[in-house]
Amino acid sequence: VPFLMKLYDQYKEKGLEIIGLALGAPPDMVSLFIEEKGINYPNFLAEGDVLSTYSVKAVPLNVFFGKDSSERKRELGYNEEKKNEMQEEIKRLLKE
Repeated sequence: VPFLMKLYDQYKEKGLEIIGLALGAPPDMVSLFIEEKGINYPNFLAEGDVLSTYSVKAVPLNVFFGKDSSERKRELGYNEEKKNEMQEEIKRLLKE
C-alpha cells in the first residue's frame, strides 16, 4: 500500500488512476483500514459483478489499462522486486 500511495502521488497529475478493491471484509473494517493507513486513492468493496468482469481469482492483482481503457497487463502478486517494473510500466502507459 505505501508504494501504491507513492506512485499515485507521483503520477496522478499525469493521468494515473489507482483503484483499490477490498474483498470479503466488512465495510467498517475497510473504512478503518483506509483511514489508519492514510490511503490516498479511491477504494471500493468488490462483489460478484466486479470480480467476474475483471476475472479476479486471487489477490493482490494489478491490472494495467491504457488511456483507451483497454487492458494491457495483468500481474498476480506483489513483491519488492516488482516495484521498478511496475513504475516503468506506468511510465510507458502514461506516454501513450
